[in-house]
Amino acid sequence: MTSKITTLVPALLIGLALTACNNLADRPGAHVTVVHQGELETRDVRDVVIAEVINESTAQEIPVEALRAGFSKALVKRRYSPLALPYVDANTREASAGASLLGEDATLQVVVKEWDRSQWDTQGVLVVEVEAWMLDAGYAGRELWGSRLERRYSLRQEMDVAATEAILLRQVCEQIADDLLEVMPAHTAKP
Repeated sequence: MTSKITTLVPALLIGLALTACNNLADRPGAHVTVVHQGELETRDVRDVVIAEVINESTAQEIPVEALRAGFSKALVKRRYSPLALPYVDANTREASAGASLLGEDATLQVVVKEWDRSQWDTQGVLVVEVEAWMLDAGYAGRELWGSRLERRYSLRQEMDVAATEAILLRQVCEQIADDLLEVMPAHTAKP
């Protein structure tokens, strides 16, 4: 009996350790690097314009509208007020980042560095590198905060039940936005 316990205890400890290591990747911000910690926490940023997504990757097609919608939802979770995307698009086509035309406090600029769908159709894998930058609308686009996400998303199981690819892409875009903004300081009201 004692020899069974002596054999079982190390095996259980190893199993627990491997399980704990496996879950580390799922903690908030695990795949995110904050690349600029500016004045976002000290500024009273409420209203945010989500700029058009900049594609610096080699991918020809990126679901930019789904990404922007995902970032809009993620900003609300962080207690910011994103301006409606159709309103922003209709009123800022000629504006540059940092030019506050709509009374916004900041602009969220999303930059796609990598969008690799080479394993998407066969394995449901998407590899991304995406940056998010909060730019001050009142000071010519000065950086208030920035982060970079590098992650491999595996959606094989979701592919089997998703009604359309568009729904699946919207889901992964929302996850990308949530992952990136999870480490951003939440809005707190300033007196």
